[in-house]
Amino acid sequence: MSLKSRIPKATLDSWRTELSNWNQVDPFRDRVDEILRPLSRSVFFGQAGLAFLRDASTAGRFAAALSSDLVRLAPTERPDFEIQTDGVIQQFEATEADRDGRRRGDEQGSPALEPDPVEQWRARFEAIPAALDRVVTKKIAKNYTPEVGLAIYVNLGCYGAYVDEGLPVLQNGTAPAKDKFRVVLVMWEGAVYKLWEDGRPTLVKWPYASKEDF
Repeated sequence: MSLKSRIPKATLDSWRTELSNWNQVDPFRDRVDEILRPLSRSVFFGQAGLAFLRDASTAGRFAAALSSDLVRLAPTERPDFEIQTDGVIQQFEATEADRDGRRRGDEQGSPALEPDPVEQWRARFEAIPAALDRVVTKKIAKNYTPEVGLAIYVNLGCYGAYVDEGLPVLQNGTAPAKDKFRVVLVMWEGAVYKLWEDGRPTLVKWPYASKEDF
């Protein structure tokens, strides 16, 4: 059953506190899914103060892809989340690149399959540069400390049709962040890519095991 009413602030505060504690990746993701599952699209994307839940969902995805041991929302206002792998803690600011002006709260959440012609795949692919420019410009303006990484979920899927063509697009689109963040990761088309590290280009791929996330 979908929860369509506003979530009380006390409940949000409780969720935020809970998700700010270190947890193993699978239990963390399960808990985030448990929280999100009853929420209607209009609440999840429309109510103010729920951005931390979207960050938690993103954090769980990146932590799983990177085979991290632990994950949590950062207990401070910035950055957004932390992962721990082999005892090493990494901090990340999270963001999502999507079509300009998209109002996901107004979209129908019907599970029924809808036509998705190839022309739409290409249109989404061609929207990636502008989408990256918007979110990267916004993040680099905030002057994060040098040890923070940037984790971008590119929500413009093309069913794997343009991956080879898309990797240079992702690297070029994230280049302005290379000197502002320690590392730049992008999640797109079922994988996480490390594109920049310490200001230098790189390309490391972590395939994703679960297609449900995309």
